[in-house]
Amino acid sequence: MTGFRDATAIAGIGWTEFSRDSGRTTTALATEASLRAIDDAGLASTDIDGVVTYCYGWAPDTIWPEELVAALGLARCDYQLFDNLGGAAACSAVLSAAMAVYAGLCENVLVYRAMNGRSERPVLLPPPDQARGKRQWGVPFGALHAAANLGPAVTAYMQRYGITNRDFAGLAMLQREHAVLNTKAMMRTPLTVAEHQESPWIVEPFRRMDCCLTSDGAAAVVVTSSERARDLRHGGVSIVAGLGGAVAAADHRTHAAVAAPALYRAAGISAADLDFAQLYDAFTGTCLQHVEDFGLCEVGAAPAWIEEGHAGLDGATPLNTHGGLLSEAYLQGLGHVVEAVQQLRTSGVRDDLCAGAHDYDRAYCRQVRDAELGLVCGQGGDSSLILRKAFV
Repeated sequence: MTGFRDATAIAGIGWTEFSRDSGRTTTALATEASLRAIDDAGLASTDIDGVVTYCYGWAPDTIWPEELVAALGLARCDYQLFDNLGGAAACSAVLSAAMAVYAGLCENVLVYRAMNGRSERPVLLPPPDQARGKRQWGVPFGALHAAANLGPAVTAYMQRYGITNRDFAGLAMLQREHAVLNTKAMMRTPLTVAEHQESPWIVEPFRRMDCCLTSDGAAAVVVTSSERARDLRHGGVSIVAGLGGAVAAADHRTHAAVAAPALYRAAGISAADLDFAQLYDAFTGTCLQHVEDFGLCEVGAAPAWIEEGHAGLDGATPLNTHGGLLSEAYLQGLGHVVEAVQQLRTSGVRDDLCAGAHDYDRAYCRQVRDAELGLVCGQGGDSSLILRKAFV
């Protein structure tokens, strides 16, 4: 993968308002976020020649690439992809776009995720008599949502390392603290341990405050070559390495435990080199597993690692600096990519409370100090990216 390293870049990012009821179609949301990302890159819609998106569920909850091609009035589209892996595909979607650029199929590929996940409540699972594959072992027996499907593995992890639900509160509070400094976040009121512990059980081991939001909105990024990105508005953020795949890991660990060594090897780095991590956080417990399986701390030590301040904005590896799925919005992980790009740009984060230049006063600034290298992952670590600040 050394030839691929730093050959492509994310040159533009865009998003809509995140809400509980957008009052708009997913076409309108996807189009707005995409136009913003294209303009942010300093391009025109006609410069886009590839489109990638993803979804999750029995019935797609977003528009197909060809619909967005028509909405944007693209002159051509030489590559399109629509995956149904949900949050596991968050980084794979960007990686697929990068590979299309690297292979010479496209010059500028648009990646988007649009959904009315709160107001339209998409159908996620098939009827019990139509469940196939791994779903046949869960759906007919009442495992009807992600909390029920992921809960057993997290419970086993808790039992193995002596972790309790109270230990999940630190992560939820930390991400809310970061979201308070994010003007586009849906949840911007500080969270306390008592509020976490008093929130009702959804499916043990998860309380309501352990679960991600449901949201309406869209986000988009533009992927191009690093050479072209250097001449665009923001210079681009380099895609150093990425992986997308899944195998069963031992001891109830996530795929990240298998993928992390290969990812770091492809990037020529170690976990200690990372300046921040944007890790998929559909549930607090699974995010703690991601922290450990990507090697940010010892296995079983994530709650204490967070409690000791290592994941804060001035910690060793700031974590989910936008608030993540728990507090910013649920767009199945593309928001994590957007945040990583913001943190790595020379101009830095543009949607915190800073009135001028970033001065790292945590009363209003969430910019990570001197950030040059970041990790992003999808659910389970089934897809991941290493991104680098590009120096021009």
